[in-house]
Amino acid sequence: MKTEQETISQERIGKLCDRLQKNKPLRESLPRGGHIHIDRALPFLCLYRTPSHSDVGTEKLVHGEASYIVASGDADYQEGLASLIKTVAQKMRERFGAFLLIELWSYNEGEGMPPAEAQVPQFRILAPETGQLTSTVETLECSLEQLKVHRRRCRVALQTSDTVAPGGLPAVFSVQWMEKMQCYSIGLAVRPIYHDEKGETLYPLDLRTMHRGVAKALKKAFFAFTQEQTNAAAAHYNVFGRRSVTKAVWDADSALAEIDDAFDFLLQVTPVNSADAWSAFKESGYKKTPRFYYRPRPFDPAAFKQKLYAINLDKIEDPTLLRLFVEKREELDRKLTMLQDRESVNFLYGSLQTYGTVGDALLNTAKRMLEAMPPKDRENIGADSDSGTVSAEQFAREAEAELAYYKQRYPELRSNVQLREDIVSGAMVSGGDFLVSKWAHFPAGRVQALLHHEIGTHVLTYVNGTAQPFKQLHTGLSGYDEMQEGIAVLSEYLCGGLNIARLRILAGRVVAAKCLIDGASFIETFTTLHEAYGFKPKTSFTITTRIFRGGGLTKDAVYLRGLLDVLDYIAEGGAIEPLYVGKIAASHIPLVEELMYREILSRPPLFPRYLQEPDAAARLSEIKEKKLSILEIIERSRP
Repeated sequence: MKTEQETISQERIGKLCDRLQKNKPLRESLPRGGHIHIDRALPFLCLYRTPSHSDVGTEKLVHGEASYIVASGDADYQEGLASLIKTVAQKMRERFGAFLLIELWSYNEGEGMPPAEAQVPQFRILAPETGQLTSTVETLECSLEQLKVHRRRCRVALQTSDTVAPGGLPAVFSVQWMEKMQCYSIGLAVRPIYHDEKGETLYPLDLRTMHRGVAKALKKAFFAFTQEQTNAAAAHYNVFGRRSVTKAVWDADSALAEIDDAFDFLLQVTPVNSADAWSAFKESGYKKTPRFYYRPRPFDPAAFKQKLYAINLDKIEDPTLLRLFVEKREELDRKLTMLQDRESVNFLYGSLQTYGTVGDALLNTAKRMLEAMPPKDRENIGADSDSGTVSAEQFAREAEAELAYYKQRYPELRSNVQLREDIVSGAMVSGGDFLVSKWAHFPAGRVQALLHHEIGTHVLTYVNGTAQPFKQLHTGLSGYDEMQEGIAVLSEYLCGGLNIARLRILAGRVVAAKCLIDGASFIETFTTLHEAYGFKPKTSFTITTRIFRGGGLTKDAVYLRGLLDVLDYIAEGGAIEPLYVGKIAASHIPLVEELMYREILSRPPLFPRYLQEPDAAARLSEIKEKKLSILEIIERSRP
């Protein structure tokens, strides 16, 4: 006979529901290995009852919801469990006018099914024939049908049943009780393609995909229910996502950020002798491949990888945060491999994995741009010379004034300006600080555009990221470079500082990256830029150096690719605000918006100064309304 401690007592139920009535979060263990998690008062609950057979992974499908219970399926446990759920349901029905329970379980169709068929994701939705849940059930069905695993679209079957429960277990709510109390129940049976037939061996990658799809479908179903049956007003289905963040998330976030902050990838792959290499290359008549030297690596990439994979991500319940952290771990893994492979042929392979290749569409766009901007263009004259330029010292003073403007609006900003002798770029941002090459000169007409690019984008997104609860937002989510450089170049256009010379360089970087990928040498790539496309020798050298650094870095192709993606995003009505939450990729925009709806992320404290200018607002509106192409941007960038 089970003791009171092994069941759910009425006293325990009372204490739990008292906290819930006061809108306090619940996250407690239940007898026999169960637990309850309820963020706040909500008109719904997810339930998973542990079966007597092995069913690895299924429990995780309710993890990450704002309101769920995982409980034992033992027969003698069901009365206390039902009492708990009914008490919660009644309290929430009194508050919201109605309540919905969705119970999830797995089902096995038997052995002998062809392997390909056995991996098709499939669900059965069970609901009583009351007619009051039609919209909710249809929303759940449509949402699940969008789920794909291994490019196989999900199948969903609807079934009317007065008993909404797994086989062998009693229903928590009877039909009569539901009708009387305005508390409803839906069953969601899932084919467990994420484990083997015995339910013992987990397929974790399939489970992650299923979890993300199911979580989205559940929130949409809850949203439909609340809209039709309750007084719980919400602007979006993501409002019903969980807001609380567990310790496992904070631990993983800190550990990933610690590794990310421990090395500066771009500085580690940037030559320290660029100025001397250019002098030697020029003296050779552009015939001798320059020899580049790099900083010592003050760490062992393999040791960092050990730390990286010691981070426990399995305890993260939230599928959205888990996805972001898994992606970041994979990117750090690739970058550490690249640093291990620096100055070897393998470095390029890692670069292609991290930054992507140059597809035909991007290459053709770059070539069309160069055809539309021949080197004889008046706007390009002087772009590579010292005429009409400002010194590094003067540029640094302008940068300090720009940072001072933002510090007045956000005193927590701690970024500073540094004059450096060891960077190949004229200027770059590292760790939130603005680094300026001591040897550089900057076109006078481009100073403001460069400041908006570097400070108004890269520094601001770093600082905004530090204002968010997750460190990943300032160190950078996986693949953030493309979006960062896209909005940075867009800022140059919006402030009126994107000239033909700059656009030619962006296109030239794509051409040079393609040369690298196709096996061209440093000299051949330099010659292509200089002779075939008319870039001046110093510019051709700089572009080629950036592309060949470390052993072959395709990162510079993301500038143009990112700009094209941002133009498309804005033309399709995309909002600017999410782009400045932190350092994110385009694929993260819906995830960032979700986390903002869930009140996990907040509005950024800083936005670029140029967005307040009427001319910038007019250019932004024109992109939205006329859906400008890059060639149209070129025409508008001519003086």
